[in-house]
Amino acid sequence: MIFCSNCGNRLAEGLKYCNSCGFRLSADDDDNDGKPGKMLDNVLTTIFLIVLFGLGILVGLVAVLLEKNVVPQLVGIIAVAYIGAIFGICYTLLSQVPKLVDAKLNERKQNRLPAASPPQLEPANTAEFIEGPIASVTDHTTRALDHVPAGKDQI
Repeated sequence: MIFCSNCGNRLAEGLKYCNSCGFRLSADDDDNDGKPGKMLDNVLTTIFLIVLFGLGILVGLVAVLLEKNVVPQLVGIIAVAYIGAIFGICYTLLSQVPKLVDAKLNERKQNRLPAASPPQLEPANTAEFIEGPIASVTDHTTRALDHVPAGKDQI
């Protein structure tokens, strides 16, 4: 049984990401699915296949509709709507390409440059601010143990 190191959710064997929070469970070097370069390749391959098969299906659809004696104006409207849908899908995918290219370039920069340690504050020297002897922590707490007489006017 595996648990997510981010949220503690119980997970099935062999998962790469947590079902609950989406945290990446394994950082295998041979698993490049989440890397920007691989994602860019996948997006471009997907766009190519959508255009190739989409246009092939369009040609077949137009041929079948014209063979069935459908009005040519209706076939033209269907073809334009189909092409618009294909290019809309491709445009949506292409809008992700600049982000993936930037992520790929940032990944290369991080691999080349040594990681700089984050700036840290220097601890303050409190001895400079204290004048006179340092008081004990318990100096003012012993009054709580003093006997307090209970009377009518002390409520």
